[in-house]
Amino acid sequence: MLMRRSFTLVSFCCLLLATASYGQRSHLEGYLFDAENNLPLSFANVWLKGKQLGAVSDEQGYFRLPIATEDTLVASYIGYETEQIAIALDDLSMLRIYLKPVTRSLDEIEITAGRSLIDASFDDLSASSYELNRNTILTLPSLTGEADFLKTMLLLPGAVKGIEGSSDIFVRGGDADQNLVLFNGATVYNTGHLFGFLSVFNPYATSDATLLTGGFPAHYGGRLSSIIDIKSREPDFQDFVLEGSIGTLASNLAVGVPLIRDKLSVHLAGRRTYADQVVRLFGESLPYYFYDLNAQLDYQINGSLSLQYHFYKGDDDLDYRRNFNNDQTTGTDFLIENNTHTLLLNSAFNNRLISTTKVHFTQFKYNIFSFYQDNRLRVNSDINDFGLQQDVVYTPNENHSFTNGLSVIRHQVIPNFIDSGGEIAELIPSSNGRIRNMVESAIYSSWRFTKARLTTEVGLRLSAAYQKEYLYINPEPRLNVRWKQGASGAFKASYTRMVQYMNRVSSSSFALPTDIWYPVTEQIKPQLSDQVTVGYQHKFVGPGLLAGMDIYYKNMTNQIAFKEGTNLTLNNDFEEALLQGDGNSYGLELLFRKEAGKVGGWLAYTLSWSNRQFDALNNGKPFRARYDRRHNFSLVTNYKPNKRITFSAVWEFISGATFTPVIGYYAVPNAALTGVDLIPQYPDRNSVALNDSHRLDISITLHGRKKADRSWYGEWQLSLYNAYNRATPIAITLNYDEVQGTYFYEQPGLFGALPSLTYRFTYKR
Repeated sequence: MLMRRSFTLVSFCCLLLATASYGQRSHLEGYLFDAENNLPLSFANVWLKGKQLGAVSDEQGYFRLPIATEDTLVASYIGYETEQIAIALDDLSMLRIYLKPVTRSLDEIEITAGRSLIDASFDDLSASSYELNRNTILTLPSLTGEADFLKTMLLLPGAVKGIEGSSDIFVRGGDADQNLVLFNGATVYNTGHLFGFLSVFNPYATSDATLLTGGFPAHYGGRLSSIIDIKSREPDFQDFVLEGSIGTLASNLAVGVPLIRDKLSVHLAGRRTYADQVVRLFGESLPYYFYDLNAQLDYQINGSLSLQYHFYKGDDDLDYRRNFNNDQTTGTDFLIENNTHTLLLNSAFNNRLISTTKVHFTQFKYNIFSFYQDNRLRVNSDINDFGLQQDVVYTPNENHSFTNGLSVIRHQVIPNFIDSGGEIAELIPSSNGRIRNMVESAIYSSWRFTKARLTTEVGLRLSAAYQKEYLYINPEPRLNVRWKQGASGAFKASYTRMVQYMNRVSSSSFALPTDIWYPVTEQIKPQLSDQVTVGYQHKFVGPGLLAGMDIYYKNMTNQIAFKEGTNLTLNNDFEEALLQGDGNSYGLELLFRKEAGKVGGWLAYTLSWSNRQFDALNNGKPFRARYDRRHNFSLVTNYKPNKRITFSAVWEFISGATFTPVIGYYAVPNAALTGVDLIPQYPDRNSVALNDSHRLDISITLHGRKKADRSWYGEWQLSLYNAYNRATPIAITLNYDEVQGTYFYEQPGLFGALPSLTYRFTYKR
């Protein structure tokens, strides 16, 4: 019956799409383009002069609005000259409007053309959607001067970091593997370089990123907690562009070439650490480096058809050798590799129908080899995803929009393949992990409509996971509602059900190369969550300020945990040790964001609770989640007193993560009755929190002079990470005080104050 109802709703949405009627009034429609490169202008504003009637262009630059008398159409876009066009009722042919940029800045970093982030958040129907662009992250202080989208997301409401240096993100009480990270539509399983200290996303190959923590549209699925959607650079069909940076840890270089003006463009970007090469000049050896490569090809076939190809490859490589006095050698090699490919075909039909076809491939693998004397250990693991997604958006008029689509992904998971020899084989025997193939699919449909101040989007996603042994099918209803209070206020509410069919097995609190992903099985059920969010946003137009508040509650089932004392390191038989239980999280999130004026940035605060309950853990009683951090506060600010200098600062405060301490020992006779064994005693699970932590990062950016006759632009940025030298705890150690005869815990930190110097440059002609 449930399946029948689900398909009935999808069929109903499709029927609405096919039978949508048109109003009796005449309509004006057209496209908005950049006058210099013919690219469509998305989310531009058009309205009838002197009337409260307007529209916003879509991703292809298309707009449509009713017209009853002869009027004057006004078209505007941030960073472009406003155009006014007289409209006659006897000539309502399709318009092609070209807006001219106000200036052609030679500094790619400083380009501000485009919709503001405040407007994007306010106009978004989702209750919890946050956008970051490259301009924002490049001005902020960062570790070793490397701008980082993922690290900046940790400064937004609802997102909490794990251990310092880890690439893990915990969103609204969820676990780290419950975030779907997409790069141009392809899943990225390993998001960190340098053991998680830096993300794999090169800022010179990316343009913007969106963090969704609630109110998910129907075309997103596969994870419970968040969607992190990262897009590559916009193409430049006009100019040759060379840009990059030279920093303390790594260097970046990117080049964009218009192969056929207004038609075909290619963009290449690369990044590599060079510390290993520098120390070699002094006769020393550093056995580690990482690099990543990005390639992008854009072909604008015509005004309504475009083709894009994106490629990413990133490696972390360690080659360690050490010789002892007796000529014995020990060493460790490991290679972590990410690859993604995405092919996109965008097309527009009949000016109201937009189709997007996406083919993507993802590969994540690692290869570890260690040896000492006659002992050896080799471990391999591999994930391969091949997927297809088709979306069709139909907009019959300005008040109705229909989205229909399907998604199919074939997962091939090869768990740890272990080859061992020597004495270590007795501890870690050779084994071949079982190869698992799973097909994850979904069909989805949504209907978005506007009536007066109310905008509603109703959607349904029907997802499934299939292996030879089993089939899971789950409906995922979605609802987003926005009620506007004039032009400056908006109430938003959402309900979302999400289902997750892929999980990560982690052997520690860190995301390690030996962590593996695995699909659901007959024993391991899909994880599910139901989330409700209610919020309000207010936009202060004068000062360019947005204030927002969200309250959320999320219920989770089939959560993952492991039996006490389980050793997951290089263990392929983890199913026997796996437990599934329930969880919930709830909280309050506040955000104040400012863009206009000399001072910009945001203030974010999250108050949250996250709990778990497993029958076989903590005597069946609920307990706090590992990263249930009560308070999370961040202040991000930029101050630009003039065109040549920018001061930036980031201050964050976060409550300590929880853990289960040893509170005592009791002695029992050992099996041979020759002595006693000390048995540790524990309180309730995760009942003690680590110390709160806070940190200040500062930077100053010196901008070069911009002149119309100069093609070269450069700037220097000096950053100080952890300015007042307060280390953030990264571990917990149990020590014994011989004088007092007592045990005590220590929280060793990582990183004192770390300065860095970065030079960025842009050459355009």
